[in-house]
Amino acid sequence: MTQGQRQEEERVYNWDVMQIGHTCSPMTTPITRESIASYARSVQNSNPVYYDDNAARAAGFEGVIGAPTMCYAYAPMRRADIMNQNGYTSPEQAKQNPRSTPFAGTEIVFQGVPVRPGDTIMSTSTLDNRWESRSGNRFVSFRILAYNQRGEKVVEYLYNIIWEYTRGQKGRG
Repeated sequence: MTQGQRQEEERVYNWDVMQIGHTCSPMTTPITRESIASYARSVQNSNPVYYDDNAARAAGFEGVIGAPTMCYAYAPMRRADIMNQNGYTSPEQAKQNPRSTPFAGTEIVFQGVPVRPGDTIMSTSTLDNRWESRSGNRFVSFRILAYNQRGEKVVEYLYNIIWEYTRGQKGRG
């Protein structure tokens, strides 16, 4: 192998280089009335607290709030960013033999602080855990934390993926 071939060789993130604590730069997302309404429309949620200040006040809020699952929009998981910022290509981005790392589950812990128009949300994503099941399947968990401009935590969630199936098992097409 020549020096040029080694330099062009793709470094794909794998189980052996994966470390709990790998992270990426924080991400900042401004929250607007339109981003809240757009998200609610996209998930077909017609609850008026996501569109109308009066309805939100009648429900006990100061005004329009973001839907709880909007956390996936304003504080996305960003696993590829973690891998890229640690000098690797994610398996999905690989030029040779790309593969998926399917969603396996999530656990969301809301903090009782609604996201509102005018908020600026700063989120971080960190590789939190990795484990192998008794059958040999490998899983990875990412922890996402999000805070508003006042430093109040608005959400914390774990996003779990199937990293690899046991040899001989096939993933879905």
